[in-house]
Amino acid sequence: MSVSVVILGTRRAALRRCLDSLAAAGEPAPAEVIVVLNGTWDVTPADLEPYRRSLAPTVLAMPAAPLGRARNAALRLARGEILFFLDDDARVPPGFFASLADKVRAYPDAAVLGGPNLTPEDSGRFQRWAGGVLASAVGAGPMRRRYAGFARDVWTDDSALMLCNLAVRRSVLVEERLAFPEDLDRNEENLLLERLRRRGRAALHSPALAVRHDRRAGPRAFLRQCALSGLGRGQMTRSLPASLRPVHAAPAAMAVAFAASAVWAPGLAVLLSGGYAAAVLASGWTSGGAVLDRAGVAALTPAAHLAYAAGFLAGLAGARQ
Repeated sequence: MSVSVVILGTRRAALRRCLDSLAAAGEPAPAEVIVVLNGTWDVTPADLEPYRRSLAPTVLAMPAAPLGRARNAALRLARGEILFFLDDDARVPPGFFASLADKVRAYPDAAVLGGPNLTPEDSGRFQRWAGGVLASAVGAGPMRRRYAGFARDVWTDDSALMLCNLAVRRSVLVEERLAFPEDLDRNEENLLLERLRRRGRAALHSPALAVRHDRRAGPRAFLRQCALSGLGRGQMTRSLPASLRPVHAAPAAMAVAFAASAVWAPGLAVLLSGGYAAAVLASGWTSGGAVLDRAGVAALTPAAHLAYAAGFLAGLAGARQ
Protein backbone atom coordinates (compact mmCIF):
# COMPACT_ATOMS: atom_id res chain seq x y z
CA MET A 1 0.00 0.00 0.00
CA SER A 2 1.45 3.35 -1.04
CA VAL A 3 0.43 6.61 0.64
CA SER A 4 0.63 10.12 -0.74
CA VAL A 5 0.52 12.77 2.00
CA VAL A 6 -0.97 16.10 0.89
CA ILE A 7 -0.43 19.23 3.01
CA LEU A 8 -1.41 22.82 2.33
CA GLY A 9 1.50 24.75 3.83
CA THR A 10 0.67 28.23 5.09
CA ARG A 11 2.41 28.56 8.47
CA ARG A 12 6.17 28.03 8.64
CA ALA A 13 6.56 26.98 12.29
CA ALA A 14 3.49 24.75 12.23
CA LEU A 15 4.57 23.11 8.97
CA ARG A 16 7.97 22.28 10.43
CA ARG A 17 6.34 20.52 13.39
CA CYS A 18 4.07 18.66 11.01
CA LEU A 19 6.95 17.52 8.80
CA ASP A 20 9.00 16.56 11.86
CA SER A 21 6.16 14.27 12.93
CA LEU A 22 6.04 12.67 9.48
CA ALA A 23 9.78 12.07 9.55
CA ALA A 24 9.45 10.39 12.97
CA ALA A 25 6.34 8.34 12.14
CA GLY A 26 8.32 5.19 11.36
CA GLU A 27 7.62 2.45 8.86
CA PRO A 28 5.93 2.16 6.49
CA ALA A 29 6.97 5.59 5.34
CA PRO A 30 4.73 7.52 2.93
CA ALA A 31 5.56 7.05 -0.72
CA GLU A 32 5.53 10.81 -1.19
CA VAL A 33 4.80 14.06 0.60
CA ILE A 34 3.27 16.88 -1.44
CA VAL A 35 3.29 20.37 0.07
CA VAL A 36 1.06 22.88 -1.68
CA LEU A 37 2.04 26.53 -1.27
CA ASN A 38 -1.32 28.09 -2.09
CA GLY A 39 -0.39 31.72 -2.60
CA THR A 40 1.31 31.73 0.80
CA TRP A 41 3.84 34.35 1.83
CA ASP A 42 4.96 32.67 5.07
CA VAL A 43 6.35 29.43 3.60
CA THR A 44 8.82 29.16 0.73
CA PRO A 45 10.39 26.14 -1.00
CA ALA A 46 13.61 26.92 0.87
CA ASP A 47 11.86 26.13 4.16
CA LEU A 48 11.48 22.53 2.99
CA GLU A 49 15.15 21.97 2.17
CA PRO A 50 15.97 20.46 5.62
CA TYR A 51 13.51 17.65 4.81
CA ARG A 52 14.93 16.87 1.39
CA ARG A 53 16.67 13.71 2.61
CA SER A 54 14.12 12.40 5.13
CA LEU A 55 10.88 13.12 3.25
CA ALA A 56 11.87 14.35 -0.22
CA PRO A 57 8.79 16.57 -0.36
CA THR A 58 7.34 17.66 -3.66
CA VAL A 59 6.59 21.39 -3.59
CA LEU A 60 3.66 22.72 -5.58
CA ALA A 61 3.68 26.52 -5.56
CA MET A 62 0.61 28.16 -7.08
CA PRO A 63 -1.25 31.48 -7.00
CA ALA A 64 -3.84 31.79 -4.25
CA ALA A 65 -6.84 29.66 -5.14
CA PRO A 66 -9.89 28.15 -3.41
CA LEU A 67 -8.86 25.32 -1.09
CA GLY A 68 -10.63 22.71 -3.19
CA ARG A 69 -8.73 23.78 -6.31
CA ALA A 70 -5.41 23.68 -4.44
CA ARG A 71 -6.09 20.15 -3.20
CA ASN A 72 -7.18 19.01 -6.65
CA ALA A 73 -3.91 20.31 -8.07
CA ALA A 74 -2.11 18.06 -5.59
CA LEU A 75 -4.33 15.11 -6.52
CA ARG A 76 -3.21 15.38 -10.12
CA LEU A 77 0.40 14.97 -8.96
CA ALA A 78 -0.13 12.26 -6.34
CA ARG A 79 0.73 8.66 -7.19
CA GLY A 80 -0.23 6.79 -4.01
CA GLU A 81 -3.05 4.29 -3.65
CA ILE A 82 -4.11 6.14 -0.50
CA LEU A 83 -4.37 9.93 -0.48
CA PHE A 84 -3.83 11.20 3.05
CA PHE A 85 -4.74 14.83 3.74
CA LEU A 86 -3.08 16.47 6.72
CA ASP A 87 -3.23 20.09 7.89
CA ASP A 88 0.07 21.86 8.42
CA ASP A 89 -0.82 22.47 12.09
CA ALA A 90 -1.52 18.78 12.72
CA ARG A 91 0.95 16.10 13.80
CA VAL A 92 0.89 12.34 13.39
CA PRO A 93 2.15 10.09 16.21
CA PRO A 94 4.84 7.42 15.76
CA GLY A 95 3.34 4.33 14.16
CA PHE A 96 0.52 6.26 12.48
CA PHE A 97 1.07 4.89 8.99
CA ALA A 98 1.34 1.33 10.31
CA SER A 99 -2.08 1.84 11.92
CA LEU A 100 -3.44 3.31 8.70
CA ALA A 101 -2.19 0.31 6.72
CA ASP A 102 -3.84 -2.04 9.23
CA LYS A 103 -7.19 -0.26 8.91
CA VAL A 104 -7.02 -0.11 5.11
CA ARG A 105 -6.51 -3.88 5.04
CA ALA A 106 -9.09 -4.61 7.74
CA TYR A 107 -11.81 -2.53 6.06
CA PRO A 108 -11.60 -3.05 2.29
CA ASP A 109 -15.05 -1.46 1.87
CA ALA A 110 -13.95 1.81 3.46
CA ALA A 111 -13.54 4.40 0.73
CA VAL A 112 -12.56 6.99 3.32
CA LEU A 113 -10.81 6.57 6.67
CA GLY A 114 -10.01 9.05 9.40
CA GLY A 115 -9.81 9.58 13.12
CA PRO A 116 -10.06 12.27 15.76
CA ASN A 117 -7.95 15.40 15.76
CA LEU A 118 -7.11 15.84 19.42
CA THR A 119 -6.04 18.93 21.34
CA PRO A 120 -2.28 18.61 22.02
CA GLU A 121 -1.22 18.14 25.63
CA ASP A 122 1.12 21.13 25.43
CA SER A 123 -1.65 23.53 24.34
CA GLY A 124 -1.98 26.97 25.90
CA ARG A 125 -4.92 27.92 28.09
CA PHE A 126 -7.08 29.45 25.37
CA GLN A 127 -6.32 26.53 23.06
CA ARG A 128 -7.59 24.17 25.77
CA TRP A 129 -10.79 26.20 25.99
CA ALA A 130 -11.25 26.06 22.22
CA GLY A 131 -10.61 22.33 22.25
CA GLY A 132 -13.14 21.92 25.04
CA VAL A 133 -15.82 23.72 23.03
CA LEU A 134 -15.14 21.65 19.91
CA ALA A 135 -15.19 18.35 21.80
CA SER A 136 -18.42 19.03 23.71
CA ALA A 137 -21.96 18.00 22.78
CA VAL A 138 -23.31 21.48 23.48
CA GLY A 139 -20.46 23.20 21.67
CA ALA A 140 -20.35 21.11 18.49
CA GLY A 141 -23.22 18.60 18.60
CA PRO A 142 -22.46 15.36 16.73
CA MET A 143 -19.46 17.06 15.10
CA ARG A 144 -17.70 16.73 18.46
CA ARG A 145 -16.67 13.24 17.31
CA ARG A 146 -14.17 14.87 14.98
CA TYR A 147 -12.37 16.12 18.09
CA ALA A 148 -13.30 13.70 20.89
CA GLY A 149 -13.46 10.55 18.76
CA PHE A 150 -15.19 7.24 19.41
CA ALA A 151 -14.09 4.43 21.69
CA ARG A 152 -14.02 1.95 18.78
CA ASP A 153 -14.07 1.80 15.00
CA VAL A 154 -17.36 3.22 13.67
CA TRP A 155 -18.89 3.59 10.22
CA THR A 156 -19.75 7.25 9.92
CA ASP A 157 -20.33 10.26 7.71
CA ASP A 158 -18.79 13.72 7.47
CA SER A 159 -19.93 14.57 11.01
CA ALA A 160 -17.01 12.57 12.43
CA LEU A 161 -14.37 13.20 9.76
CA MET A 162 -12.29 16.22 8.89
CA LEU A 163 -9.78 17.13 6.20
CA CYS A 164 -6.97 17.72 8.68
CA ASN A 165 -6.82 13.91 9.09
CA LEU A 166 -8.43 12.13 6.16
CA ALA A 167 -7.40 9.18 4.00
CA VAL A 168 -9.17 8.48 0.70
CA ARG A 169 -8.69 5.59 -1.70
CA ARG A 170 -7.54 7.03 -5.00
CA SER A 171 -9.37 4.30 -6.91
CA VAL A 172 -12.70 5.48 -5.50
CA LEU A 173 -12.22 9.04 -6.71
CA VAL A 174 -11.23 7.73 -10.14
CA GLU A 175 -14.19 5.34 -10.35
CA GLU A 176 -16.69 7.94 -9.18
CA ARG A 177 -15.06 10.74 -11.20
CA LEU A 178 -15.12 12.98 -8.16
CA ALA A 179 -12.79 15.62 -6.77
CA PHE A 180 -12.99 18.42 -4.24
CA PRO A 181 -15.54 21.11 -5.11
CA GLU A 182 -13.80 24.33 -6.07
CA ASP A 183 -16.65 26.75 -5.42
CA LEU A 184 -16.67 26.59 -1.59
CA ASP A 185 -14.57 28.73 0.75
CA ARG A 186 -14.60 25.95 3.37
CA ASN A 187 -16.18 22.51 3.95
CA GLU A 188 -14.94 21.19 0.62
CA GLU A 189 -14.33 17.77 2.18
CA ASN A 190 -17.83 17.67 3.65
CA LEU A 191 -19.42 18.06 0.24
CA LEU A 192 -17.09 15.47 -1.28
CA LEU A 193 -17.85 13.01 1.54
CA GLU A 194 -21.59 13.59 1.18
CA ARG A 195 -21.40 12.93 -2.56
CA LEU A 196 -19.48 9.72 -1.91
CA ARG A 197 -22.03 8.65 0.72
CA ARG A 198 -24.88 9.21 -1.72
CA ARG A 199 -23.13 6.88 -4.16
CA GLY A 200 -22.95 4.13 -1.56
CA ARG A 201 -19.33 4.62 -0.51
CA ALA A 202 -18.54 3.92 3.14
CA ALA A 203 -16.46 6.00 5.56
CA LEU A 204 -14.74 4.79 8.73
CA HIS A 205 -13.70 6.64 11.89
CA SER A 206 -11.05 4.86 13.97
CA PRO A 207 -9.51 6.00 17.28
CA ALA A 208 -6.29 4.35 16.11
CA LEU A 209 -5.97 7.09 13.49
CA ALA A 210 -5.75 10.03 15.89
CA VAL A 211 -3.59 13.08 15.21
CA ARG A 212 -2.79 16.09 17.37
CA HIS A 213 -4.16 19.33 15.93
CA ASP A 214 -3.24 22.78 17.22
CA ARG A 215 -6.24 24.90 18.21
CA ARG A 216 -6.41 28.60 17.45
CA ALA A 217 -4.35 30.55 19.96
CA GLY A 218 -6.69 33.50 20.54
CA PRO A 219 -10.37 34.45 20.44
CA ARG A 220 -10.21 36.37 17.17
CA ALA A 221 -8.65 33.47 15.25
CA PHE A 222 -10.95 30.90 16.84
CA LEU A 223 -14.14 32.84 16.18
CA ARG A 224 -13.02 33.48 12.61
CA GLN A 225 -12.56 29.73 12.24
CA CYS A 226 -16.10 29.15 13.54
CA ALA A 227 -17.51 31.78 11.19
CA LEU A 228 -15.73 30.27 8.19
CA SER A 229 -17.01 26.82 9.13
CA GLY A 230 -20.53 28.23 9.15
CA LEU A 231 -19.89 30.04 5.86
CA GLY A 232 -18.77 26.80 4.23
CA ARG A 233 -21.80 24.92 5.54
CA GLY A 234 -24.10 27.62 4.20
CA GLN A 235 -22.39 27.47 0.79
CA MET A 236 -22.60 23.67 0.84
CA THR A 237 -26.33 23.90 1.56
CA ARG A 238 -26.78 26.11 -1.49
CA SER A 239 -24.83 23.60 -3.58
CA LEU A 240 -26.59 20.49 -2.20
CA PRO A 241 -29.70 21.47 -0.20
CA ALA A 242 -30.45 17.86 0.76
CA SER A 243 -27.20 17.73 2.74
CA LEU A 244 -28.57 20.11 5.38
CA ARG A 245 -29.46 18.54 8.73
CA PRO A 246 -31.18 20.27 11.65
CA VAL A 247 -27.96 20.35 13.68
CA HIS A 248 -26.23 22.39 10.96
CA ALA A 249 -28.85 25.13 11.20
CA ALA A 250 -29.29 24.93 14.99
CA PRO A 251 -27.00 27.84 16.01
CA ALA A 252 -28.59 30.17 13.45
CA ALA A 253 -32.09 29.01 14.39
CA MET A 254 -31.36 29.64 18.06
CA ALA A 255 -30.01 33.12 17.37
CA VAL A 256 -33.10 34.02 15.35
CA ALA A 257 -35.40 32.53 18.00
CA PHE A 258 -33.70 34.49 20.79
CA ALA A 259 -33.90 37.75 18.83
CA ALA A 260 -37.52 37.26 17.79
CA SER A 261 -38.74 36.21 21.23
CA ALA A 262 -36.94 39.15 22.86
CA VAL A 263 -39.09 41.47 20.74
CA TRP A 264 -42.42 39.67 20.60
CA ALA A 265 -42.42 37.22 23.53
CA PRO A 266 -40.11 38.36 26.36
CA GLY A 267 -41.31 35.59 28.65
CA LEU A 268 -40.33 32.97 26.10
CA ALA A 269 -36.99 34.72 25.65
CA VAL A 270 -36.30 34.34 29.37
CA LEU A 271 -37.11 30.62 29.24
CA LEU A 272 -34.99 30.04 26.14
CA SER A 273 -32.08 32.00 27.56
CA GLY A 274 -32.27 30.21 30.89
CA GLY A 275 -32.32 26.78 29.27
CA TYR A 276 -29.45 27.64 26.98
CA ALA A 277 -27.39 29.11 29.81
CA ALA A 278 -27.93 25.98 31.91
CA ALA A 279 -26.80 23.75 29.04
CA VAL A 280 -23.70 25.88 28.41
CA LEU A 281 -22.74 25.97 32.09
CA ALA A 282 -23.20 22.21 32.40
CA SER A 283 -21.08 21.68 29.30
CA GLY A 284 -18.33 23.87 30.69
CA TRP A 285 -18.35 22.12 34.05
CA THR A 286 -18.18 18.62 32.55
CA SER A 287 -15.35 19.59 30.18
CA GLY A 288 -12.84 18.88 32.94
CA GLY A 289 -9.66 20.61 33.99
CA ALA A 290 -9.19 23.51 36.36
CA VAL A 291 -12.13 25.69 37.34
CA LEU A 292 -10.79 28.50 35.13
CA ASP A 293 -10.66 26.14 32.15
CA ARG A 294 -14.24 25.00 32.72
CA ALA A 295 -15.36 28.62 32.96
CA GLY A 296 -13.46 29.43 29.78
CA VAL A 297 -15.21 26.65 27.85
CA ALA A 298 -18.59 27.88 29.10
CA ALA A 299 -17.84 31.50 28.19
CA LEU A 300 -16.50 30.65 24.75
CA THR A 301 -19.37 28.38 23.68
CA PRO A 302 -22.01 31.10 23.02
CA ALA A 303 -19.47 33.19 21.11
CA ALA A 304 -18.61 30.18 18.94
CA HIS A 305 -22.30 29.55 18.25
CA LEU A 306 -22.90 33.16 17.26
CA ALA A 307 -19.86 33.25 14.96
CA TYR A 308 -20.91 30.01 13.27
CA ALA A 309 -24.51 31.26 12.93
CA ALA A 310 -23.38 34.49 11.30
CA GLY A 311 -21.19 32.60 8.86
CA PHE A 312 -23.92 30.08 8.07
CA LEU A 313 -26.50 32.75 7.29
CA ALA A 314 -23.97 34.64 5.16
CA GLY A 315 -23.09 31.49 3.21
CA LEU A 316 -26.75 30.66 2.76
CA ALA A 317 -27.25 34.15 1.33
CA GLY A 318 -24.46 33.59 -1.19
CA ALA A 319 -21.62 35.48 0.50
CA ARG A 320 -18.01 34.58 -0.25
CA GLN A 321 -14.91 34.96 1.88
